[in-house]
Amino acid sequence: MMKLVKTCNLLTGLIIMLTTLPVKSAEGFWLDQYNALYYLITLQLDSELIQMKARGSKLLILQSDSLPSIVSNFIAWRAKDVARLESIAWIQKPNKHNLVHASQLTGFLGVQIDDHYFSNPPISLFELQKILKQKQLWCSFQPYQFSFDLATKCDQADIQIYRKSCLETLDMAWHMGITGNRKIAVATYEDGSRMGEHLSNCISNKLNHVETRHFIFKWKNQEVWTKKVWHLLAKLRQRMQISYKNT
Repeated sequence: MMKLVKTCNLLTGLIIMLTTLPVKSAEGFWLDQYNALYYLITLQLDSELIQMKARGSKLLILQSDSLPSIVSNFIAWRAKDVARLESIAWIQKPNKHNLVHASQLTGFLGVQIDDHYFSNPPISLFELQKILKQKQLWCSFQPYQFSFDLATKCDQADIQIYRKSCLETLDMAWHMGITGNRKIAVATYEDGSRMGEHLSNCISNKLNHVETRHFIFKWKNQEVWTKKVWHLLAKLRQRMQISYKNT
């Protein structure tokens, strides 16, 4: 009987240990240029990069449209130095000027073109690859834009499957035929809430089981608190209107 009790206790302990192992999170986070500047100015950049690494990230996808080269290069250096993160220059407005600017950055593994590029390409992918030289070309698609033919022209692609539940995200990725392909990642949206983080972790774990990469848009999103601010302002305006009518 004592042996049975000990065995049960051992199994219970093993189950607890396994269920409390850290979850595997996303391989990459987008960071917009405004937050990047804020972290830099307030001397929080290193701390944020370390936090990003702690969530499982291997990549910093940095918006580099308007950042001066010296700033982008410095951030990429800090990402590598303090958190061992590779950096990708994300160009949200992929006009030719911004793409040439990104090609000249140092410390970046590659350049990512946003889905806006595929709506109105300023130059061909062939021309862009010539401009990038040794840098990798990364492509971000909305689901309706995606094709395997286009994706093969990119060193890394991702598909934006935003605002879906954990199972809906996996189901959509599976039906699109992209699960298990390391060169095509699933990109999801995180709104900055605790619930949003839990959802991201769930998606990461599910995608990890089918050997599919996961990128998150975006790091420390302000959507949650900005909604609260706008809601408060709307209430104040309503009260002021009521007070004005009563006078």
